Amino acid sequence: MEMSEKIKAQRKKKGLTLKALAEKVGCTDAYISQIETGKAMPSISILKKLAESLDIEVKDLLSDEKQQDKIFLTKNERTQIIYPGSHIKAELLVSKISNKMMEPLYKIVPVGCDSQGEHRHNGEEFGYILKGKLELRVGGQSAVLEAGDSFYFSSLLPHYYKNVGDVDVETIWVVAPPVL
Repeated sequence: MEMSEKIKAQRKKKGLTLKALAEKVGCTDAYISQIETGKAMPSISILKKLAESLDIEVKDLLSDEKQQDKIFLTKNERTQIIYPGSHIKAELLVSKISNKMMEPLYKIVPVGCDSQGEHRHNGEEFGYILKGKLELRVGGQSAVLEAGDSFYFSSLLPHYYKNVGDVDVETIWVVAPPVL
């Protein structure tokens, strides 16, 4: 079942109208309708609000039960993620995360972009810098990481990052357990 179909089915199961769900999420009923018909793809923030309003996990909305868990994934098959309010992009490096212990991402942080404040959640994070310069602050520690550098930290610590170089930062970033 596609994400759009899951959202619509869960909305109806909860007895919510398009308008009622839109009010909970903070958008228009027309936008919810476009999401449910597959004409619009929600941002991460809207997707999280939809999942919360529908009492379902984001990872369950993104997974496709009919799709067998793929061992190999080409770059053209990756799920694209755009972080709201920024130009940061990521691609899931696995076909689905619903049954995974970790969330591996290929993340691109454009010049001057940052994580838009500190974040904190359960789990751990690991990353490897492929290209560029990334300032990473975790707890009371800070470092500027370059190609070939890596990091590993508890996600319970407040963390923030920013591209401080003159080229886009490219990373492999792994979060465990998945937060999407």
